[in-house]
Amino acid sequence: MSEASELRRRLKRLGRSRQPDRVPQSPAPTWGETGMPPGEEVATPSGPAFRIERLYPGDHVHGPGPLSQVLELSPRLAAAVANRPALEGIPLDGLAFLDTETTGLAGGAGTLVFLVGVGCFTPAGFRLRQYFLRAPGEEPAFLQALEEDLVQAGGFVTFNGQAFDLPLLEIRYRIGLGRDRPLTTWPHLDLLMPSRRLWRAVLPDCTLSTIERAVLRVKREREDVPGALIPALYQEYLRTGDPGEMGRVVYHNAVDVLSLVTLSTQVLARHREEALGELESAEALAVARWHHAAGRLDPAEAAYRAALEAESEDRIRLETLRRYTFHLKRTERWEDALEGWRAWHALDPGDPAPCLELAKYYEWCTGEMEQALVWAEAALVSLSHWESDWRRDEVWGAVEHRLRRLVHKLQQR
Repeated sequence: MSEASELRRRLKRLGRSRQPDRVPQSPAPTWGETGMPPGEEVATPSGPAFRIERLYPGDHVHGPGPLSQVLELSPRLAAAVANRPALEGIPLDGLAFLDTETTGLAGGAGTLVFLVGVGCFTPAGFRLRQYFLRAPGEEPAFLQALEEDLVQAGGFVTFNGQAFDLPLLEIRYRIGLGRDRPLTTWPHLDLLMPSRRLWRAVLPDCTLSTIERAVLRVKREREDVPGALIPALYQEYLRTGDPGEMGRVVYHNAVDVLSLVTLSTQVLARHREEALGELESAEALAVARWHHAAGRLDPAEAAYRAALEAESEDRIRLETLRRYTFHLKRTERWEDALEGWRAWHALDPGDPAPCLELAKYYEWCTGEMEQALVWAEAALVSLSHWESDWRRDEVWGAVEHRLRRLVHKLQQR
């Protein structure tokens, strides 16, 4: 099977049984005569700022489900997934879903934020406001208008916002208004790391656009523009004064914000204990590692078992066996680990590690020196497939030392 065919197969399985047959396209805004979506001027002490606003009903479907699905999940779960305890006291409808467009992807004091999308749930639905910087001289008004939405939020949901969007906004507030806005200290669900945890083993990358296609199954319309082109399009707008291409940028930003809502649902839901039976093996392994790192050993074990029970590629199964048997060994459940070590060896006979674990078990736990000798010799066979270098020599020497000790013990009987 070609690499491309294999990738398509894996991505199809990733969305199996969780996705509808028909995924609606994200609606494009209606363009005004200038090429920009209709908006309004917002009065601020520094002059007018330009804002575009749209209200989506709670049952608006974006990807696999309605936007309001995220409100069924608990703040406690969000706090645990983000490792941000402060989120536990904030209902999800109190968070602002935020995404920025900038004049550069590297950030820094010379980078302008020229478009900010801020979405929040209201009694009427999901309200998306987008603030557009029509000219650099309007930045103080732009920031003041945006500030009204930021201060009303209990925290943020972003994709890589902790490293990019929020620090950059902090810089702009300091430069443009002379104010300190420590946005990076606010409660924050940054979806980048949880998304990487869940899908980096099965996706070519974990950019938002890739996750949209593979997991959310969001289909953007032709009006969209690749994110990498956006800085140049804004520079061209500033040079010519023609806002025509900015409509595409506004559309791109709007879909990004809607995808943050849907992605929040998908990421958080996969971390619920009751969802284990529905997860792909790589997802279950990711959840197991998440629990394990936090010291939640019982949920971690349940997730390891779910990963082993699900259909998986050999590399995912191997990683699961390595981590699960280490967990069992660490908790001194040697006999439970035996089956895992044998399965590991059968799947990867060139790895001496499971053979050595079995040799240790039989030597130290049961005293069956003959079996220990068999598995130590099997470790040497595994090592014989390794390229000859210092790593192989080091392990080979340790295994030979073990063999000599085992032979000595057998002779003393």
